[in-house]
Amino acid sequence: MDIWVALGLAGTFVGVVLAIYYGRRGIKAADLGPEITVRVINMIPTYEQPDGSSTLGDHFVGVTAANTGGRPATVTGWGVKLPGNRRMVLTKPVHWSTSLPHQLTPGGAPAHFVVQADELRHLERTQGIPYKAMRPYITLADGTEILGDQSVPLA
Repeated sequence: MDIWVALGLAGTFVGVVLAIYYGRRGIKAADLGPEITVRVINMIPTYEQPDGSSTLGDHFVGVTAANTGGRPATVTGWGVKLPGNRRMVLTKPVHWSTSLPHQLTPGGAPAHFVVQADELRHLERTQGIPYKAMRPYITLADGTEILGDQSVPLA
């Protein structure tokens, strides 16, 4: 009889420990703030023609922001950081860029911000700023600035 009591107590103890562990994990996941990732990519859209062929569009640099955290975050700005604490801010974004402000929901669709590659090439030519020194970023409503995962991917 004592063995059954001991096994029952051990099972109860294990059950309580597991409930606390998984309960805290659930609470921690819900209490996490936003976790924002910012990717920088090259983009060249293609357009299908009536004859079945396709045509390449203009070259763009895209900035994609996604939230993998536990709470929403609002993107209020974005641009490209330049040397000397300067920034390139886009006042007339491409019409298919995500409009601002934009709320990133946890696990929701990412936001896409786009700049024509020619604008960045113009900076490189006229001001001598190397592409590796151009770093896209986003700004959140709380003032947090998040840099992209790489510099502008042009050469």
